Amino acid sequence: MRKLLFIISFWVYVISVSAQQSDTITTDSGLKYFIVKEGKGDRVEEGKEVTLHGIGTLENGEVFWETRESNSPFYFITGTNSVIKGVEEGVSKMRVGDRWIFILPPEIAYGNRQRGPIPPNSTLIFDYEVLDVTNPKKSISDTLYKTIEIGGIDKALDLYSDLKNKKDIFNFRADELNSLGYKLMNEEKLEVSKVVFELNSKEHPDNYNVWDSLGEIYMILGNDDLAIQSYKKSLELYPKNTNAVEMINKIEAKE
Repeated sequence: MRKLLFIISFWVYVISVSAQQSDTITTDSGLKYFIVKEGKGDRVEEGKEVTLHGIGTLENGEVFWETRESNSPFYFITGTNSVIKGVEEGVSKMRVGDRWIFILPPEIAYGNRQRGPIPPNSTLIFDYEVLDVTNPKKSISDTLYKTIEIGGIDKALDLYSDLKNKKDIFNFRADELNSLGYKLMNEEKLEVSKVVFELNSKEHPDNYNVWDSLGEIYMILGNDDLAIQSYKKSLELYPKNTNAVEMINKIEAKE
């Protein structure tokens, strides 16, 4: 019921705002956007790291992604092809404080690919607000990965401890260690991946996604008790984490 009310309230908001917009803009790519709120901060430039809050929905109003309620801002570096074409194009036109609505046809979204809960050939609607634009810091994930390859996980943990006082140089956000954990997982270095996810849960204990990822590696390694504990911790932090609910049910169904 809460999810339904959230969907309805979001779409009432979108419809009410769009109804007042006579200046919806359509670009050559097919991207449509209109401005909800104008900011006065720095403009987004290529090569900068952008911090955003956002909501993503399908045309039927189903929310497939959001950051505000989960308090988990989204970051990406412009000009690196790290997001879909329509998002890159739209956000590159914004500045800090702007809040815009984007409508992306499939051609500049995911096309004919299935992407999680997003069906093939979907038109996507995003509500983005730019929170900050900064120069990107060095990736602690890349630095630790190189150390793991050369000297192993213990050397990498020592290096991490040594570098923690250089937060002005290195990016220590939760998504950095999470991306490293998944990179190692995809290379089937599961025990090393587990150590990285465990480190992330200690460094970022209030991040629901960190605990969700820790639950995933425990589940893969067959440690169901720790997996359930991690997923439950994730749910405490963000009760709308449907993946955690599904994974707990899946584990308990085996018992």
